Amino acid sequence: MQDTLQIAGIAAQSAGLLVLFLHWRAKRGLGAVTLVLGWTLVALGAIPWLLSVSPERGLAIAMLAPMASGLLLLAPDGLSRLGNGAKPNKERGVDPAPALEPEAATQGRLSRNVARWIGSVIAAPALALAAAAAWQAFVPGAIADRVAFSILVLMIVWTAALLWLLSTMRPWIAAALITIAAFGLGAGAYAFVTGGAA
Repeated sequence: MQDTLQIAGIAAQSAGLLVLFLHWRAKRGLGAVTLVLGWTLVALGAIPWLLSVSPERGLAIAMLAPMASGLLLLAPDGLSRLGNGAKPNKERGVDPAPALEPEAATQGRLSRNVARWIGSVIAAPALALAAAAAWQAFVPGAIADRVAFSILVLMIVWTAALLWLLSTMRPWIAAALITIAAFGLGAGAYAFVTGGAA
């Protein structure tokens, strides 16, 4: 039964990655619902592994399945690009990208770069530390387990915040939301710990 559930979990994660892949390949995406559906399938597919083996081993195995599926989905596209990479654009029938006007290229770029710099150096690590502290404060279990998993939470949250800051065209909003979340998590963890100690 466990093997069946684990295979079903891998299938669910693979389906979720396929949905995300199709969303990525679409010219304007397939909508927010599709994006949420893809990530939900990836998360749900990890549950059988987390329930059947130790948490750390289950998490590692559950992450390997979507990684392998993602490589299989991207391999044909990558190989085709590799094969066509040596050909000039004209031979491949691809029009060269139009040159950007200087004003359009630089308009708002400095402001966005400053926001990304502030968010990456200050807001993202603050949110990661706050999330790790909140994990240790709120999640039950042995202290050693909470500390170990809080390090994993720190890395995941930090990476996600950095990816958001680098990919968004509104980094000021992203940096502000990340800062608010950091203050909220940090204050909640501090209040919980000091209240419990009192």
